[in-house]
Amino acid sequence: MTPRGQRAAHLAEALERNWDVEIVALPATTTVRNAVPPSRQAPWRRLASRTAKAVLLDKWEPWAVRRLARGRPEADAAVMVCAPWSPTTHAVPMLQKAGIPYVVDAGDPWALTDAGKTSKNLSVWRGRGAERRVWGGAAGAVVTTDQQAARLRGFFPDLPILVRPNGYVGEGREPAASRIARRDARSLRLAHFGTLSAIRVDIGFLLRALGDGGGWDSITLMQFGDDVAGMLDHVPAGVRVERHPARPWSELIQMSDEFDACVVVGNTLRGLLPSKAVQCLTMPVPRIAVTGATVDDALTDYARRQAGWLVVTPGEQGIAERVRDHVERPWTTAELAPPPEESWQVVGGVLANFMEGCLLGNPPAQAGPRQSPVAIPQEPS
Repeated sequence: MTPRGQRAAHLAEALERNWDVEIVALPATTTVRNAVPPSRQAPWRRLASRTAKAVLLDKWEPWAVRRLARGRPEADAAVMVCAPWSPTTHAVPMLQKAGIPYVVDAGDPWALTDAGKTSKNLSVWRGRGAERRVWGGAAGAVVTTDQQAARLRGFFPDLPILVRPNGYVGEGREPAASRIARRDARSLRLAHFGTLSAIRVDIGFLLRALGDGGGWDSITLMQFGDDVAGMLDHVPAGVRVERHPARPWSELIQMSDEFDACVVVGNTLRGLLPSKAVQCLTMPVPRIAVTGATVDDALTDYARRQAGWLVVTPGEQGIAERVRDHVERPWTTAELAPPPEESWQVVGGVLANFMEGCLLGNPPAQAGPRQSPVAIPQEPS
């Protein structure tokens, strides 16, 4: 159920039109564990954890070694969907030895292409060497943002690259015709879906701006998911936080009349696009992107390509007024409807087309950064 897992499933479905596909994936037991805070761990376990983090590529490497380091795959081609990266790094030598072409579909930067990584331990050095081998032998690459493509192209200028974020699941729901008319202009209700963690932009600047300058009698942020960074522990006067557990997206869609807008919080690493940005296209309310910069930021770029979005960044003037104008605008059903070209039905076909071309030695001409909505490749016939 992770964004990468959903991507792999939809990609496999699209590839099955021309290929027999076998999915090799981590078993659920390797990804779902009860986390124990370091302060409550035994000393030997803390030491083992620190040692493993300093040496291993990631915590899934032991499984990858057991599953992929030996044997010869019976396949004509391979597609790697990562992160995690350790399964890919241990599969690549096996594929190269067998002469099997492969394409890498990556959603996050890694040791070589992430400028924020420093060589403090053996795992980073291992990662850099492994990543060079992965990209150096790839028939093609798929990334989710233009920033990732530019960074990767700087290391491998001849590598065919396609930029394509995730698609959305479902078709959303038409906004209620009376939603704007029924809304109480004296109150503001925002909803955020997903975990607030240290990798996210701090949403505090938005809440302060709304509390200081909006003129609303009440401001409520409905948080559906964990706040592990504690961003909502201390909110400005006049702002109320409602904490809710994460819920199925279908339930959230049915609750959308309770929100004036949904909020998507960007990443401190500007080249990463939050997966919720795509799924929020199906939410029939205006959307607000909370980003760290107005330029060279993946969420900013994505939001500006779509209808129904407002982008806010720290240090801007007039945030409260812009939010008020945004939520009170009489949005049409068409403006808030999810664009068909962003659905998994289309995105899966685009990915499969590109990958098939790369694996057969003829990468499609549409490989490269997305410049505008009209540049999005359409579903292959």
